[in-house]
Amino acid sequence: MVNWPAIIKHAGDAELVYISDQAQWESDSELQQAAYDETDLLIDSQGHTFNLAMRDKQPVQLQPRDQSISLVEMLGMVKAHAAQKGSCCVAKLYAPTIKDALAIVASLDES
Repeated sequence: MVNWPAIIKHAGDAELVYISDQAQWESDSELQQAAYDETDLLIDSQGHTFNLAMRDKQPVQLQPRDQSISLVEMLGMVKAHAAQKGSCCVAKLYAPTIKDALAIVASLDES
């Protein structure tokens, strides 16, 4: 079970895709029809990771993985995402929780 919000981390890309809740996940046709790589991940607000399994003409299936992402790893991803967006002072970005780090991604996407 996914603890929303969540992000999609595409393999080899610093860009993160913020997903606010399950309704957005299920209703966004771009999220459901994207061509996901087998190493792309959905990461939820508690650091749980999910594979994005594609099935012909069916919604993307989220398959839980045994690995979680630490806060340090998440902050590294958020900093890389912020740098790609052209934010200044990226090195100073900090969040006390993964959920707070996801809020930073959401705020970067709004600007």
